[in-house]
Amino acid sequence: MPVVEGKARVALKNILFPTDFSERSAAALPYAAAVARRYQAKVYLAHVVMMEPAVAPAAGPPVSDWKMAEQEMAILDRCDLLNGIPYETLVEEGEIGDVLSEMIRQREIDLIILGTHGRGGFKKLILGSVAEEIIREAPCPVLAVGPEVPSRAQFPGDMRHILCATDFGPGSLTALEYAVSFAEENRARLTIVHIVEPYNPLLAPKSREDAFQQLLPADVVLASPPEFVVKIGSAAEVILELAGDKQSDLIVMGAHETPVGALSTRLVWPTLHRILCEARSPVLTVRG
Repeated sequence: MPVVEGKARVALKNILFPTDFSERSAAALPYAAAVARRYQAKVYLAHVVMMEPAVAPAAGPPVSDWKMAEQEMAILDRCDLLNGIPYETLVEEGEIGDVLSEMIRQREIDLIILGTHGRGGFKKLILGSVAEEIIREAPCPVLAVGPEVPSRAQFPGDMRHILCATDFGPGSLTALEYAVSFAEENRARLTIVHIVEPYNPLLAPKSREDAFQQLLPADVVLASPPEFVVKIGSAAEVILELAGDKQSDLIVMGAHETPVGALSTRLVWPTLHRILCEARSPVLTVRG
């Protein structure tokens, strides 16, 4: 049984914050600022302009999408939340996925933080389109701030509880490294949950309890002993219920690729979609 490496610390040097200038993107900015301040990271505020005809306002000359993006970014550039944080604004044109992938590569991005919508138009960073593509394809972890998450400028400094879901696969073990690191550095309580789907006859819940003990190295120092939970049920329902009961400040989930390149069936999009739509805390997805 593989374990999380002892005393591993998550290093976050470069954070990408894609924005569509919507209210949901604005709600995610305090989280990006707080994470950057805590880890002394640089934030890249990014907007991608799609190739579309100019939009004419009610009066005056037409204003291009590029010009509007520059105006919105200038407003964001003056945001007090960014005081004392190294950051850079990026406005580029092209296909969103391609442009963001190049930004991630060129800037050596360690973490993406974005706001997600439960609904909205095609041009928004909504669940099921752009946000889904980013979460599925990004080579680095993605912290998604869903529509039910309140704006909390002190995150992660006031983090008290972290919920980490594991299927004991490579993705969830990598995710656990982040959960452990956040828990250690914030003196937060850590709950690790393994969910057995009702229709999955492969393993009974009790057969996994001993395996939990092998996940964490002996030298991990937490403020309180981690809690291990095994549940039978729908993954989304169990995670949402536990996160609510524990008043979790962060949900951490692992993902890994199948032969066809999609997320593992243990983290299928409908499950993650529901969690992102309903969770009261941000959701961090980490690839193995």
